[in-house]
Amino acid sequence: MHQYEIQEDRKVIIDWLRRLGIEFHTSFVVVNPEISDHPIAYANEAFFEMTGYSEEEVIGRNGKFLHGTKTDANTGSQIREATASAQPGIFEIVNYRKDGTPFWNEITVQPLAFPEKSLRYILMLQRDISDRRRAETLIDLQKETYKGIEKGHMLGMLLQNICETAESFFLDGSRCTVLLVDEAKRFQVGAAKSMPDEFTVGMRGLEVSADVSPCGAAYLRQQPVIVEDAAQDSLLSGQQDVLDRFGIKAIWSVPIFNGKEEAIGTFGIYFPEVYKPSHKDLVFMEEIASIVSLAVKFSRQQEEILRLAYIDEESGLPNRHYFRTELKELLKDGKEGFVAFISADEFIKISDQYGHRAGNDLCRELGRRLVLAGGAGEKLVARFSDSRLSLYSTIPLTRAPEFLEDILSSLREPVSIGEMDLFLTVKVGVAIVTPAQQNAEELVRCADSALSKAKERIGEAVCYFENEQDEVMMRDLRVANALTVALKRKEISVFLQPKVALESRDILGFEALARWKSPELGDISPAIFIPAAEKNGKIRQLEQHVIEQVLSWLKKRQEQGLQLRQVAINISAEHFFHHSFVPHLVDETKKFGVDPKWIQLEITERIGVVDIDTAGTVFDQLKKYGFATSIDDFGTGYSSLSYLQKLPVEEIKIDRSFVSNMEEHGTRAVIRTIIQLADNLGLRAVAEGVETEDDRTQLLEMGCTIAQGFLFHRPMPIDEAHLL
Repeated sequence: MHQYEIQEDRKVIIDWLRRLGIEFHTSFVVVNPEISDHPIAYANEAFFEMTGYSEEEVIGRNGKFLHGTKTDANTGSQIREATASAQPGIFEIVNYRKDGTPFWNEITVQPLAFPEKSLRYILMLQRDISDRRRAETLIDLQKETYKGIEKGHMLGMLLQNICETAESFFLDGSRCTVLLVDEAKRFQVGAAKSMPDEFTVGMRGLEVSADVSPCGAAYLRQQPVIVEDAAQDSLLSGQQDVLDRFGIKAIWSVPIFNGKEEAIGTFGIYFPEVYKPSHKDLVFMEEIASIVSLAVKFSRQQEEILRLAYIDEESGLPNRHYFRTELKELLKDGKEGFVAFISADEFIKISDQYGHRAGNDLCRELGRRLVLAGGAGEKLVARFSDSRLSLYSTIPLTRAPEFLEDILSSLREPVSIGEMDLFLTVKVGVAIVTPAQQNAEELVRCADSALSKAKERIGEAVCYFENEQDEVMMRDLRVANALTVALKRKEISVFLQPKVALESRDILGFEALARWKSPELGDISPAIFIPAAEKNGKIRQLEQHVIEQVLSWLKKRQEQGLQLRQVAINISAEHFFHHSFVPHLVDETKKFGVDPKWIQLEITERIGVVDIDTAGTVFDQLKKYGFATSIDDFGTGYSSLSYLQKLPVEEIKIDRSFVSNMEEHGTRAVIRTIIQLADNLGLRAVAEGVETEDDRTQLLEMGCTIAQGFLFHRPMPIDEAHLL
């Protein structure tokens, strides 16, 4: 058959389909499967009416132009496979009209074969089934909501699911909210996850007004309020900046009613485009609002049932049953934290003297303080028994000591009982949640056991439950807990170790070293408490305490007319990069009247790896104010040679690990290189850890002139150094 004959046959078939389309009111398109992209060869008028496209915009294009964000790619692939293989089938898929509105399209694929002409086409019947899908969705949503209530899901979770389901039937970028109204006639956000946080913050607690927003107007008027064009509506006059910031062009809102036909809130939709609802859209919104009403009603009934089961009526706090149940659920998240029991020694005396109600009032007040103490974070507080309160927190264990100290601090305030203000003696038993200990009942038992130990002590006490598996963690917790108190009590003292001239042994300066003797734990090595301070965010406070003691010592020598010598103070990277580091140093030297030149800041060389540019800026500021600087532990890092020349320091310290291994040839070469490098850059090289005359001799031979170590002086209390 000649090509022109094939073309003529196609014209005849297409003309036949066109005549059929006039009679056939169902929307359909005809696709040519013999061309790789499967273009549309014909579409009837009903298809144009359904999609909003014109014939010129459709013919010759692949049907994928109807796809969008909500279109299921897998279903689209199945339709293309059926078309290519000429297999019949029925598919349901989300398509988009020209105006961007999504709709559910039922597509029936039916091959058309013309064997005598050697031609084939694919007929695709199109049917808008959005109404049916909406009806099915409403039924499914109602079932899901009931099941969610029965399972005890939070109301906010149920309402958010309703909003997300509703959003799927409107323009891309549409956002739904549920705003409930409390007894004070103020909005409370039931669900608004799709909206910016600023919206949620602004709406929460906002007084309901008919003149501020469509939601307020819908609630007070108790009827739908439709703003098709937010920029032109008088209800939103003066709010254009907010609307632009949130990307809102249209707002529809319908009231939510309870069973007494009283409005309890609003269901709203916010659109990114100017948009007018159809009658079906409004009906759908009102049906969604009805499901929201059911969710609110039955959820509140469920909350009341749970309240009766889980609340201690006498104090208003959650009871032990609630605590055990919730603890089991929360532990499934696998987060670290702790379980604690809290008890006041005075509870029994108060109950005996003032009555059982006074004991309940005491527990209520302690529970209130526990809820407020320690800042934000996941926290569970309950009345576990008459005299004991239980607490579960998911705070990281490194912050647990500080958190418990905040709690104790809040409980130290007097409690008003009758006409008296009573100070309480609080005992706390703590069981830590670790990967090895995630059993709720076992944690409760351990915390109770720890509380029993705490009660054996005199005065306020915190006891941790200990076992062999958690020995190292418990040691760190004890140290961190005691460190928090030690800094407040100023238990950390400063020792000074002299730096000397290697040749003459004359004292040239000092290095300040923090030392801690705890009344409870005894002497604690800096190798333990300094890492603990870093983990718990206390290192800056610790180093500021050292700076204050050094300046006080220098001031004392200055007032007595004694010779001043430079004192080096170790500074952590966290402190060094803190915005207040240099200003605080300047303020402190002015307060004590000490020239900054007598203070040297020793910084580990690893700060260059953290942020070399910022480090250079801080060093420049220190130099401008007259402070001396030194790079500590030089040679133990990875990038020393590449950045040392960029930092305006006066001194580098050869780490003691090199000095203690000088008998090794390679180590001597490293030390000699560091000394030569310092000399080339115009810096002082100071050797740490010099303990023998042989060390001293070798360092002198290599050109080192300054050192510190046990050979010359051990670290000494600051008062002893005052005599030098």
